[in-house]
Order: sequence, then structure tokens, then C-alpha cells
Amino acid sequence: MALALLALASPIARADVFRGRTHQRVTSEAAAPPLVSNTLYLNDCKPNGCALQPGFDDTRTNHTSIAFNATTMSAWPHSDALWDELVACVRATFRPFDIDVVTADPGSANHFEVMIAGTFAQLNPELEGAGGVAPFIGCGGSDDNVISFVFAQQSDDLEYLCGAVAQEAAHVWGLDHELNALDPMTYLDLGSLKRFQNADAQCGTVLHQPQPCACGGTTQNSYEYLEQMFGATELPPSIVAITSPGNGAWVKPGFPVHVMIDSVLGGTRATLQIDGQETATLSPGPFAFNAPETITGGVHEVTAIGIDGGNRSVTTTISVHVTPSCSASKPCDEGYCIGGYCVPGADVDGGLGAECLGNEACITRACASGNGEQLCVAPCDRGRACPDGFFCTGPDESPVCWPDRDAGCEVTPGREPPIAILLGIGFAAIVLRRRR
Repeated sequence: MALALLALASPIARADVFRGRTHQRVTSEAAAPPLVSNTLYLNDCKPNGCALQPGFDDTRTNHTSIAFNATTMSAWPHSDALWDELVACVRATFRPFDIDVVTADPGSANHFEVMIAGTFAQLNPELEGAGGVAPFIGCGGSDDNVISFVFAQQSDDLEYLCGAVAQEAAHVWGLDHELNALDPMTYLDLGSLKRFQNADAQCGTVLHQPQPCACGGTTQNSYEYLEQMFGATELPPSIVAITSPGNGAWVKPGFPVHVMIDSVLGGTRATLQIDGQETATLSPGPFAFNAPETITGGVHEVTAIGIDGGNRSVTTTISVHVTPSCSASKPCDEGYCIGGYCVPGADVDGGLGAECLGNEACITRACASGNGEQLCVAPCDRGRACPDGFFCTGPDESPVCWPDRDAGCEVTPGREPPIAILLGIGFAAIVLRRRR
């Protein structure tokens, strides 16, 4: 008997790896596998557990080649809510393929099954440390009506269980272990959300130690394999969005760019382009970039290219205004020279003195409230100097420039309204005081 084993992953420390013998698979060069059932039954063994008999694998009679003796797997030990989440996750994982994931026993009809219950000791004591197991399947095809197992009593981590179910089911269909950490067929990064990847991956179980694939070749494409075996389903298009900055926003050189990929196959890679030139690529997410510090002032196009698990590409583009640099010898054509950059005034959203709801709304990344107003501010220059139309107020360690509503009028120091700067966590209260 040859097995594909999944070592138990702790919900807290997710650095555990699989152990055991390699599972046979069919490579893309091999003959297409024979037609088998496309029904996958997820069995929680409720309410009284699942009785198993040793022998040739058969889901219809609860026979398994992995058990040495008659045994009973105890029922799913966790909440109904976690079970529902797990079923939804497994269905999402197999969403690209014509695979019917069910939770009602198909009875005598042909079907595959993952029994998500019990412990390794209940099935076979020799499986010590395993979190899941699947029987050996020979190269060149798959048998029907095969049971695989995920030992639910040994983990309640949703994403670990979801990946384990997907892997043990796919082992039975002929897929090998691989070294793509985003794919369910991997031992890498257990406990993270996995989706089948439409990409060639090296076979193996240990990072940087690829092995020949069990049935020939050096790589496998799990997505392509399952699509060829079961057929494809129609998928909604993937979506990529630049969540910040907003279109038309004013930003400083080196500004952050946050990209979101929404796909049923999961976002696997994102590329940032500025004016059509690639600046960075990230895989996996989160997709948080920074534009080059050397970007010049003016209007620039920011493009994000998102790739999902099906290797589908989608693109979105926005434009931003980058603040030009300035100095005493190089004044701004428009706006105010603040901290070495030209910042527009209150007539531009996020400009100095413009209304704001929070720090992110301001080009200076500083929003303050006072005298019934909430406005974008900027740190005062050395000597507590501010541009014309603004005065410096606040504590010596963090004064800011505030619009001078009373320019030309006499103001008594200490009697001006309080101002709160929305910086960091909470509010730092200061008092508006004009220095003379």
C-alpha cells in the first residue's frame, strides 16, 4: 500500500509540512485519464460516525485499502457553522471544473468521497502525525469510487482543512505533490488559502528540492489537468482595482499604491506600471506597492495588471497628479511649497486648507479640526514659518500651518479655539496661537 499523507497543521503554528510517500499522478504528456464520476461527496460522518471495512476501495460500501481492520471514524467534532464554511471553501476551490461537490450520500451511484472525521489512529495507527491520507492511484488513469480522508479531530483551521480536502481528493484523481505554495497540491505554507493554479509547477515536497514527477516529467499543471479530466465551467470575470490613490488624486513621489484582485480563482500576481513602464511585480498578495521616489511632478498614468489562479489577466488604469519639487530658489508655479514639494491650495481636493474627513484625504496626509472646521494641514517650516494666508499653531514638537481667517485682525493669544490633529491614534489637542 502506498499513501499520500498530510501532516497535522496546528491552527497557531502553520509551519508543519506533509510527510510520507509520493502520490502517483498522470502528467500532461500521459494519455488522458478514463471517464470517472464527477461527484465528490464530503462526509462528516454525523451523527454516529462512519463504519469502515478493509479491502478494495469502494465508497458505495465503505471499504478502504488504508484500514487494516474494521474501524469507525468518529463524527465531525466542530460546529455546524464551520462545516458550512468548509463546504463553501471546497466548492470554491473546485469551482472552475465540472465537479459536483455534495454533502448528501450518493448511495450506490458512482462517486468519490473525502471522509472529514476522526483521527489517524482510528483509521490506521501507522499514520501517526498525518492530517489526511489518500490511497495509491497508478499512472495513466483513475479508479472510481475511492475514499480519501482528512482527520477533522486534529485541526479546526478552516483554510488548512479546505486545502487538505482538495489535495486528498485530487491525489485520488492522479495529481502529485508540487512546489507552488498557492496550489492545494503543495506541502508549502499549510494553513493558507489555496486555489488550483493554471501554471506549470515543479513536483516535490520540500522547497528548493524539486523531484521528478511520479509519472514522468518535471512539472505538472493541476488546473489544466483537472480541466482536461472533468471539463471546465463558465466563470465570472476577474476584477482588478486600484483602491488607493483615487483617480485624479494629488500625491507625492514614492506614493503608495494598493491593488485588489477579485476572482473566484484568487489573485496570484499583480504588476504595477507607471506611464506604461513596469516598476514592480508582487506574488502572492497583499498587493501593496510604492511608486518610484524619482517620479517627476505632473500627471502620470498608474496601471495595475492582475493575474488570477486561472492565469487570466485584467488591467485597470488611473491618473494621478504628482507634486513637483520646490525650494527657495525654485518656487512653485501654483500652490504652496511645503516640505520641498508644491502642494495645491484649498481649491483642489486634499490641498492645503481643503476640507477633509481623515489624514488619507489630504495630500500632506494630515487632517486637523478646529473652530468647527476639519481641514488639511502641513507641518510648519523651520522657525514656525507658513505660506502666506496661513499661520503656525500647535506645540513646539509638532506645529502645523492653519488658515489665517483673521489676517489683519488683532487676536488675543490663548483665546483662540482648540484644534485637534488627526495624526496617529486618537487626537492630540493643541491650541491655536498666532506668534507675532
